[in-house]
Amino acid sequence: MDVRWILGTARDLSPAFNIPVLQLQTLGNISVGGDSGLCGGAAAQRKSLALLAMLASAGSRGLSRDKIVARLWPEAPAEKAMHRLTQLLYSLRRDLAADALFLGSSELRLNPAIITTDIAELTAALEAGDFARAVAAYGGPFLDGFFLSDSPDFEHWADEERSRLAQRNAAALEALARDAASRGDVVAAAARWRQLTQTEPLNARVAVCYMEALYASGDRPCALRFAKTYESLLREEFDVDPDAAVLAAAERIRNPPPGSSVIVGAVAPTIAVLPFTNLTPDRDDEYFGDGMAEELSAALAGVPGLRVASRTSVNALHSKGLSAREMGEQLGVSAIVEGTIRKVGNRIRLSVRLVKAADDCQLWAENYERTIDDVFAIQDELSRGIAAALPLAAASTVSPTVRRPTSQPDAYTLFLRGRYSAHKRTVAGLTLAIEYFEQAIEEDPTYALAYAGLAECWALRGFAEFGDLPPADAVPRARAWALEALRHDPGLAQAHTWLGVTHFLYDHDWNAAESELRKAIQLDPGYAYAETWYALLLGALGRHDESLRRILHAEAVEPLSLQIRLCVARCYFFAHRYQQARATLEDLLRVEPGHFLTTIWIARTMCATESYPEAIELLSALPEGERVAPYARATMAWAMAGESRFDEARALLASLEPELLQGRALLASVVSAMLLLPDLGRALDTVENAARNHDPFLSFLVIDPASDSLREEPRFRRVLDDLHLGSRS
Repeated sequence: MDVRWILGTARDLSPAFNIPVLQLQTLGNISVGGDSGLCGGAAAQRKSLALLAMLASAGSRGLSRDKIVARLWPEAPAEKAMHRLTQLLYSLRRDLAADALFLGSSELRLNPAIITTDIAELTAALEAGDFARAVAAYGGPFLDGFFLSDSPDFEHWADEERSRLAQRNAAALEALARDAASRGDVVAAAARWRQLTQTEPLNARVAVCYMEALYASGDRPCALRFAKTYESLLREEFDVDPDAAVLAAAERIRNPPPGSSVIVGAVAPTIAVLPFTNLTPDRDDEYFGDGMAEELSAALAGVPGLRVASRTSVNALHSKGLSAREMGEQLGVSAIVEGTIRKVGNRIRLSVRLVKAADDCQLWAENYERTIDDVFAIQDELSRGIAAALPLAAASTVSPTVRRPTSQPDAYTLFLRGRYSAHKRTVAGLTLAIEYFEQAIEEDPTYALAYAGLAECWALRGFAEFGDLPPADAVPRARAWALEALRHDPGLAQAHTWLGVTHFLYDHDWNAAESELRKAIQLDPGYAYAETWYALLLGALGRHDESLRRILHAEAVEPLSLQIRLCVARCYFFAHRYQQARATLEDLLRVEPGHFLTTIWIARTMCATESYPEAIELLSALPEGERVAPYARATMAWAMAGESRFDEARALLASLEPELLQGRALLASVVSAMLLLPDLGRALDTVENAARNHDPFLSFLVIDPASDSLREEPRFRRVLDDLHLGSRS
C-alpha cells in the first residue's frame, strides 16, 4: 500500500480520532517529529530512537522481541531485558500520545497509519522504479552520528544497515545518471555523478564516470580540478596512490586527440569572449572593454547550436595571464574571442579576433573605428561576423540579437560603468554603481536596465554579506527601483529577480517572491542568479528537493561562480544534509583557499553536528581582521557555548548587540549560542527584534538547527504566524 496515501488518510481522520501523524527520520540525523515540530520525552532518548530505527528497517516484516532485547540490552538477564522493552514501548506510546503506535505481539512493527519513515519512502520509491524520489528520500547515512556505547550488537547491525542503504542510494543515483546520459542530458548526468562522488568519495569507478560526464558536457576544467582533488585526497589524507584508471582518464581529458578543435562529446560548440584589453592610458576606461565583451556574450548566447562560457567563469580566469590554449582547457571551450579597445573622447578603436583554443590559429579578425554613437552597430557587426566564422548550421539563418536598451550613448556608457562597479560586490563598488546608474537615468529616464541596477545595488547594501545598511534603510528603495524598471520594461528578468528578492528577504511574502523569481527564470532561462535566489527561497520554504535541483542547475550554468557554489552548500545545510554541505564547502575551500564565507559556513556545519572544537580551531585561524567580523563572532559564540565556554560566548554576544539591532549578524548562530548558554528568554527577545527590523536572516531561521528547540515556544510560534511562517515549522 502506498505510504503517502496512508499518511494523507491519517491526516484527514486525525482530528476525529485524536491520532497524531508522526514522521521518523533515520537517514541522516535521527529524530521523531510531527506537525508541531520535533518530539521530546521518550522519543528523544537514545534507546527509544534505536528501537524505532530497528523497527523502521524491519518494515512490514517486523522484528522479534528477542532480537530487539539482544541488541539493546545484551548484558541484561532475559527477564529484566523484556521488562525494559515493555517499559520502553509504554513510554513511547504515552509521550507520543499514540496507543496504536506498535502492531503485533511477538513480532513488533510500526503502525504506518500513525508513523511514517524515510526508509519506507525510500523502499517504496525503489520498488516503483522512481529513482529520483528514492534519492530525495535519502537524507544522508543511516543513523549518522548516532551510537549506543553499551550495545555492540546494535552498533554492528547499524553499520551493516548503513552500508546497505548507502548502496541502494548509490544504485539509484547511478541509474539516474545513466538515464540522463541516454537522453543526451549530459549536464544532468554530471550532476548525478557529482552527488555519487560525495557519497562514495574514494570509488575510482565513480570518479572516472564523473570526470567523463563533465568532459562530455564541455566542462573540461572542472573535470581536471576534480581529478586533482581526488588525487590529493588519497595521497594527503590516506597516503595511497590514486587508482590508475583515474590518472588515465585525467590524461585523456588533459590531452585530447591531435587536431581536435572541440571537446569530444560536448553538447554544442563552445566559445568564450574575453574582456577586451584596454589600451587607453586611463585605467578608468576598463569598464568599457568589460561591458562590450559581456554584451557580445549575451548576443552570441542566443545563437542555436552555440554554447557561450559564462561571464563569471571567464572573468575568474582572465586575470591569470593564460595563453589561448590554457584558457581553452580551463574553460572547456573550442574557440576564444579576444581583442583590444582604445577609447579616446567620443571615438572607439576596436580590434577583435576569433582563434582556435587548441593552437591559437586565427579563424576571423576585424578592426573597427567608430564614434560612441555607433556602439550598438559595432556589436551587431561583431556578433554576426563571429557567428558566421563558426561551423554552425544555424549561423546562416539565425543572426545574433544585440540589445539596444537605450538610445542615449552617454546613458549607455554610464550604465556600463555602474555594472562594472556593481560586479565587484563591495560596499565601495555598490555605492559607486548607484551613482553611475542614477546618472544614466538622468540621461535617459526610460532606461529600465539602469533602474534594475539600482534595485540590485540597494538590495545588496541591505544584506549583510555584501552591504553596509540596515535592511529597513535599503530594501524598500530596492523594491521601488525594481517596480520602476518593470514599469518601463515588464519583461526584464533582472528586475523581476530583485523584486522577488525583496519579497523574500524583507517582506516575507513567499507567494509573491516565488512568482517573481519564476517569471525571471521564464524570461531568461540562462540567468543563473535568478535560479540561485529561487533555490534559496525553496530551501527556506522547506522544499529541499526542489531547492537542490535548482541550485545544481545554476551551478552547471555558472560552474566557476564562487557565490553559486557556496549556495550549493547552503542548500545542503538547510536540508540538514550536513555531510554533503561540508564536502561541498571543503572542495570549494581547496579551490579558493582562505575564502571567508566558505570558512564561516564550514564552521557553522561543524557546529550543527556538534563538532565544536573543530569549529573553534577553524575560526581561530582566521586573519585578525576577519575574526572580528560579525559573521565570525556570531559563529564563534555558537561554538564557544557548545563547548561550555559560557563567559566567552556571552562576551561575544554582547559585542554583537549593535549588529543584531541592524540585522547585520548571523541570526541563527546567535540564537543557537543563546540557547546553549542557556538563555531562552534572550533568544526569543532576539527573534522578536529581528522580526521588527525585517532581518533578512529570519527567512532561514525556521529551517536552521537553531529553531529545533524553539518550535514549541508560544512566543516563537507567534512570530512565525505573524510572518506566515508557521506552516513551515
